[in-house]
Amino acid sequence: MSDREEYDGPPVNVPPPPGWRVEAVALPGEPRRLPHQDHAAINAAEQRARLITHWITLVTVTLMFTVLIVGLLSA
Repeated sequence: MSDREEYDGPPVNVPPPPGWRVEAVALPGEPRRLPHQDHAAINAAEQRARLITHWITLVTVTLMFTVLIVGLLSA
């Protein structure tokens, strides 16, 4: 930081040379086709994941309430 409190303004803008242009961007090709998906297997995996999540939540909430009740009874 300098000790001056004046603002000199933004730096001087140097214009581009005459005839300068932005580089052209190549256009992408057609997108490829996605592979076939087994929707039944995907649904089954989601159902198993949901079941595991529900069981973990149930066990965690039960453990939380157990710790809370033990804490309140011992106080």
